[in-house]
Amino acid sequence: MKEFLDFVQDFKKSHPNLNGIEIETAFLELSQPSIPEALNSLTKKGVSKITAMPYFLFRAGHVKKEIPEMLDEFRMDHPDIQLFYGDSLWPHKNLTELAKRRIHAELEKFPMKKRDQVDLLVVGRGATDLEALSQFKEAVEDLGEGISCRSVQSCFIALAEPKYSELLPQLLEQTDDILIFPYYLFTGILVKRVEMMAEEVKKKNKNAVVRIAPHFGSDPLMIHLLRERIEEISLS
Repeated sequence: MKEFLDFVQDFKKSHPNLNGIEIETAFLELSQPSIPEALNSLTKKGVSKITAMPYFLFRAGHVKKEIPEMLDEFRMDHPDIQLFYGDSLWPHKNLTELAKRRIHAELEKFPMKKRDQVDLLVVGRGATDLEALSQFKEAVEDLGEGISCRSVQSCFIALAEPKYSELLPQLLEQTDDILIFPYYLFTGILVKRVEMMAEEVKKKNKNAVVRIAPHFGSDPLMIHLLRERIEEISLS
């Protein structure tokens, strides 16, 4: 939560001339304010036009169903307010660019003679939505181009196969050098689970070198990505 709020602050600081535009943050679940609460807050400020930007990587059920249902309910209660809705982040080029930067920086920490023997494991959240799974597969394939690792494989923490908890030990039966990239926007329970499982596996494999590249987080490339997505909504 804090990392997301810090990112929004970074976005505001990088765009000081927003001409009085109000920016509210909202959460789909587990934290406050909720999406309806944020919409009502903007309404109380006299806003007549709202752009809702779903800051999600892929087009899963949250983006396609749950959020639109909340927005439709708001529209019915506030017919005088213009409400526009954006799309998830993939396939913006900045995702692949930043992921490659994160991976290459961590790959350089391996001895030079070993770098082309490192296996890259890209870990996603997982979903039951086929479109979201397909987009993740595209993202991994895009990421694999230009990465000088022995192999590029992918897995999920939950909801889809292969499972991270199963694939990581299997990989360590074939190699001692693994680089993990958590394909996540921010640190959370799942990213911490990726780290925890990696530590547990390393304890059982004393010769293993398992490094974890930083997730996306806050970065000028992500700030630029968000700005472009918002502009696309305005032009649509």
